[in-house]
Amino acid sequence: MASKARRVGVSRRVALTAALIAGLTACGNDKPAVVPSPTSTPSSAETSSLENGEDAEANAAALAAYQNYVRSYVAASNKGDYNAKLDKFVADPALLTVRQDLLIKFQQGLVTKGQPVSAPAVSKVETSQRPFTAEVEDCFDTGKWDVISKKTGKSVRTTGQATRYVVMAKVELFDDGQWRIREVSAQRERPC
Repeated sequence: MASKARRVGVSRRVALTAALIAGLTACGNDKPAVVPSPTSTPSSAETSSLENGEDAEANAAALAAYQNYVRSYVAASNKGDYNAKLDKFVADPALLTVRQDLLIKFQQGLVTKGQPVSAPAVSKVETSQRPFTAEVEDCFDTGKWDVISKKTGKSVRTTGQATRYVVMAKVELFDDGQWRIREVSAQRERPC
């Protein structure tokens, strides 16, 4: 009987640890977060180390989500694909805004050409409460990424329009373990 109870206890701990690891793994990263043993209580030094580990993992996962968002959005914009599957990296309200932007370009016969230069960095991470969140600040350079008319192939960029500016994004960890862009704003008045 004691052996059976021990096996059940071990099975529960293994299942709990597997569930915690699955919930904390982000963006296909095969490296699980540091998870405390369910049978021990971490000391304050260990808690601080765990929080720093969570912050570092959240930082990397949020940055990867932002980079995937930019890559997906640029690809959709270059193709003129307003139905692009972006919800893996973007959530409402940002998803609605991005889809509207792509639809308006499509309706106006516009696509983008080239590639922007993106230099994002995480400026803030919050892992003390759920859902985990992060803020990303990007120096976004559209100098080699232009909006063109599909009909004429010519640029429709407004003369004097800023081509290097700050983009701010709020990123959130969802229940499915994916980090997604929740809000994004191009701050064209803030050169970088």
